[in-house]
Amino acid sequence: MAFDQPTRNRLQRFVGDARSLLAEEFTRQLQRDYGMDPKTGEVADIAKLSDLDDSRRETAKVLRQVFAHYLATESGGGRTAETQVLDRIVREQAFTILNRLAALRMAEARGLLIESVGNGYQAKGFQLYARLAGAGLGETGDAYRVYLFSVFDELAQDLPGLFGRYAPQGRLFPREAALLPLLALINDAEIEPLWGEDEAIGWIYQYFNSKEERNRAEPF
Repeated sequence: MAFDQPTRNRLQRFVGDARSLLAEEFTRQLQRDYGMDPKTGEVADIAKLSDLDDSRRETAKVLRQVFAHYLATESGGGRTAETQVLDRIVREQAFTILNRLAALRMAEARGLLIESVGNGYQAKGFQLYARLAGAGLGETGDAYRVYLFSVFDELAQDLPGLFGRYAPQGRLFPREAALLPLLALINDAEIEPLWGEDEAIGWIYQYFNSKEERNRAEPF
């Protein structure tokens, strides 16, 4: 399939919808779980987050380290700078997840990976994993998240920059209420042929990040 203008337009709509979905989800997670509000710029003292388990508490610490690092590079100050930094954190977390799932979908299209994202919860790889794991992983949504994490971890051995789950820009993961519509977007029949095209991942990057955002990007 040639990446003509109509094809790019379809992909651009998908990326825009996915970005909006993930941005809303991760904004909510920062507010409710991690005491960081992208709407107001407020960041609560981590000592006040008494209901976090060890894993999420570590994530809260990492997110605050990223926040402090980015804030130090802002030319302005005050709440405006703080909201901009938190918006950037949300955007980076969202892009990381979309990029990972898109990369898996592209690998599936090339026969390099057992179906894991295609067909969502009915994916062949997940169905096999669920049968072997039994009921020990909890509800279907929880089990699917654990399955995807296992796929990420395996691929991170060769591609840590993309799949390393403990990287600062990849600490968050969408809850089921956001993950299911995201999978529906990825598996929409209208864009399915695009996953076999090498150019797809580059266009996703370009459509997700504005020119200004791309220029501001830096490794943490």
